[in-house]
Amino acid sequence: MKQPLGVLFATFLCFAASLATLFSAGVLAASCQLPEHPRIGLVLSGGGAKGSAHIGVLKVLEEERIPIHAIAGTSMGSLVGGAYSAGLSAQELDRRVTQVDWSDLFDDDPPRKDWPERRKESSAVAKWNFSLGVHDGQVRLPTGAISGQKVQLFFNDLVKGVETTFDFDRLPIPFRAVATNLENGEMKVFDQGPLPVAMRASMAVPGVFAPMEWQDHIYVDGGLVRNLPVDVARSMGVDVIIAVNLGSGYLPRDKLGSIFGVTGQMIAILTEQNVKVSLGELRKGCDLLILPDLGDISSSDFNRAKEAIATGEVAASKVRRELRRFSLSKAEYAAWKAERFGPGDPVRRVGDVRIAGLTRVNSAVFDELVESQEHQPLEREQLVDDIQSLYGRGDFERISYRFQPQRDGSDLLIVDAVEKAWGPGYIGLGLGFSNDNLGDSRFGLRATYDQTWINRLGAEWSNALTVGNAPRLYSEFYQPLSLDRALFVAPYVDVGTSPESVFIGDQRVARYDLTRLRLGADLGTNIADIEARVGLYYGQSEMNLDTGSTELPEGRSTDSGLRARLLYDTLDSVAAPRSGLRVSLETLSPLKAMGADVDYTRAFLKATAAHSFGANTMAGTLKAGTSFGAEMLYQDQFPLGGFLQLSGYANDQFRGNDMAFAGLAFYRQIASLPPPLGRGLYLGASLEAGWVDDGVLQSQSQRRDADITLNDGETRYGGSFFFGSDTWLGPAYLGVGLSGEGDSTIYVLIGNH
Repeated sequence: MKQPLGVLFATFLCFAASLATLFSAGVLAASCQLPEHPRIGLVLSGGGAKGSAHIGVLKVLEEERIPIHAIAGTSMGSLVGGAYSAGLSAQELDRRVTQVDWSDLFDDDPPRKDWPERRKESSAVAKWNFSLGVHDGQVRLPTGAISGQKVQLFFNDLVKGVETTFDFDRLPIPFRAVATNLENGEMKVFDQGPLPVAMRASMAVPGVFAPMEWQDHIYVDGGLVRNLPVDVARSMGVDVIIAVNLGSGYLPRDKLGSIFGVTGQMIAILTEQNVKVSLGELRKGCDLLILPDLGDISSSDFNRAKEAIATGEVAASKVRRELRRFSLSKAEYAAWKAERFGPGDPVRRVGDVRIAGLTRVNSAVFDELVESQEHQPLEREQLVDDIQSLYGRGDFERISYRFQPQRDGSDLLIVDAVEKAWGPGYIGLGLGFSNDNLGDSRFGLRATYDQTWINRLGAEWSNALTVGNAPRLYSEFYQPLSLDRALFVAPYVDVGTSPESVFIGDQRVARYDLTRLRLGADLGTNIADIEARVGLYYGQSEMNLDTGSTELPEGRSTDSGLRARLLYDTLDSVAAPRSGLRVSLETLSPLKAMGADVDYTRAFLKATAAHSFGANTMAGTLKAGTSFGAEMLYQDQFPLGGFLQLSGYANDQFRGNDMAFAGLAFYRQIASLPPPLGRGLYLGASLEAGWVDDGVLQSQSQRRDADITLNDGETRYGGSFFFGSDTWLGPAYLGVGLSGEGDSTIYVLIGNH
């Protein structure tokens, strides 16, 4: 029976298609012939916080019993890949990455309470959390916003099970980390060395993290040259590649209006161009590409690690069928896994200890660390605490540690202390502004210069200059008499001018320009968190009447004498403390025996305590001052009034020879800021009560009955509602003050504690 022509033609087409399918399959089989158990290479791309998705992929690989024989990773891919190669299972990686406090990890400094007393006191002068350096007479910039101090210590702990393995081929799973040589732009493939160093170098995003210096080379993020290192994994002798590409994408046009947006786009362009080349190296039908859909999770969203991990699981689950061609039996996979995952072999006992990298800092400051570790069982937590305590001195860009096996079987502990390349001189800048909207406004630009390690005992020269309507210059030479600063001498000069108002009741009746000069030298000691100092000083004050009655006193006075101060400080922040205690006791005694015009003793006590529960903080302040019955010069009388010092009243509206004050503030952190931008934004309220005795100002006539009574000695009340911020630009507050008498005003403070 004859077939219609159309049917014959259709049959021919089906036959031809079948032949083509068989032919193409044969070609593919010829180009991708795999052994029964192929060696599988895993390629993990960079992507910042998106890299947590790699952990989700690893979870699925483990569920499908896929053995990995080699890993190549870039940036965050090197973190996940390096940890997996070191013997951490996907489940353990999930736990470590989701439980770590990333905001704290990116804040290089240890808590403020652990800083040396001198650095704590320096932080009381509000300035931008950014400094310029002076090295060999040249001004230098830091090499990155984040040094990566805590990040590298985290890496050390993460892969401690292989901390004595130098050859990456001898890791539980052979590994390669990709970085970029900043000096010549070439790709650097780390196949040996300390694993934390390789991981840290691979993720040194330019401008964000400081570059990693290792063996006389400078390295930054590997994404610039090979964000998806397919060729690197292929060179490790694998048969097939499983590649996980997170994709960086390009920024939209509306994000390109700043230097940060342009810089980010330049990095994205370089990254995407090399990724395209790497994708072209994957063999279609043989290698496997996994593409997690991260949605709106950005490269900086480290606090969304759980979500990122979930996207990796979803993406890998979509290709389970393709993955199963590589699956081992349950018994085979259990045996493979048992050989590679577990606690490893961390160092348990330290041999010798070597401090490497010091050029300026006296190596003796590390003596306590050396003594606590050398030829002792390793106390890892103590080691990290000692390192962070030393880092808190402010002299180092980074301090990390590594181990090196010795021929005698011991493990040499090497502490790499990288001094700040932009030191030892540091320039700080700041802005101060305050306005009570009742006639008192102060503003000034601040500049500080600190020269460190002037000699082997760690002498420092500190200078602070304020230019504005309250100019001031302070300079101090701080000379420790021992490295532990148990005893020190500190000569200083302090000169400045400030506008001072005189109130009678709630009326401003005069304004003075007060100029003060003090030359002195202190002898002091540091014990734990306490600094105590006492010293002699020469002082002069000059009151020049700007506006007001000519009956008001003017002129110059000498107040040379003795001063002392006791300071205890464990606050976590001066601007918006959330924990800790700060207590200061200061006494000032002008002495006629030293040429002063008057004799009296002025004592002032101030205590601030803060405690937090969740995002909420309660902070209390107590102040007390007395002249022990003496009549003090007007400029030395205790002022009260202003924001959080009897809110609702003018700044320093009340003065007297004795005073007492108590304030209680509640504030809630409504937003946290990632380091190094700052700590947070706050909303709060306060209640305050204060008492000042009868304030008196001597008249020009010098007659006792002509003295002017400024305010009555009574208890006054105030309160406020405020918005505050603690950022790298310093503290800032916008507050509404309410006095107990029903008056109100608005306060604006920037850069003032």
